[in-house]
Amino acid sequence: MYFDQRDNDKQPASKAEKIFILVISALFLFMMIMEIYTNFEPKKLGALLFVVFWIPLLFIHEFGHALMAKLLGWQVKKVVLGIGKIMMTSSLFNAPVEIRSIPLEGFVQIAPRNTKLARFKHALIYFAGPGIELFVFFAIVFWLGGFDQFFMVTNEYTRIALQSFAFAALAGAVLNLIPMGITTKDGSTPNDGMGILLCLFSSGMDYEMWIREDEIETKKIRSQDKKTDHSEF
Repeated sequence: MYFDQRDNDKQPASKAEKIFILVISALFLFMMIMEIYTNFEPKKLGALLFVVFWIPLLFIHEFGHALMAKLLGWQVKKVVLGIGKIMMTSSLFNAPVEIRSIPLEGFVQIAPRNTKLARFKHALIYFAGPGIELFVFFAIVFWLGGFDQFFMVTNEYTRIALQSFAFAALAGAVLNLIPMGITTKDGSTPNDGMGILLCLFSSGMDYEMWIREDEIETKKIRSQDKKTDHSEF
């Protein structure tokens, strides 16, 4: 299943749309906080923290993909955090980063530089996202003293925060291993689960074509950049 984002790529989010997203998000958090405040117990903070931790875990997840690609010698072309309108832009490993309005999903656009162990490397890059989240989950479980201690209901704030962070990491890993994808103006991008499956059915020729297409695209971009530079004089 693919989510089509091409209409949202036509132009960045307007000021009104940004304010609307912020207001809705604030309202949602306010309602959750009021529910927690009613007959307050520290353990009720778990649900709120689960939602709050989803955003930093999205950054960690996509960083895992980008880092693995960089370590394996692949090119990191773009990092997208969230879906919907573009709210902010930045950079990572010399690649553009788009931060979008709804922080539910993300992806990293990559390209191989050669075909050596390409399928294996590609699968590792896909797994690196949920893999780093699983690492976070098991690391916290170990830190708290094992599964018996981890699932213990408590009113200790630090333990509640760690439990919520671990559950959010586990949920993110599992959801990203369910085969899905996103379609943008730059093409279709599978999520981690679908990507790993696609790697199993890929051939060396697929990666050779990928490298050739990327080289052609890079040359076009450089040519356009040169034309733009000349037009400025």
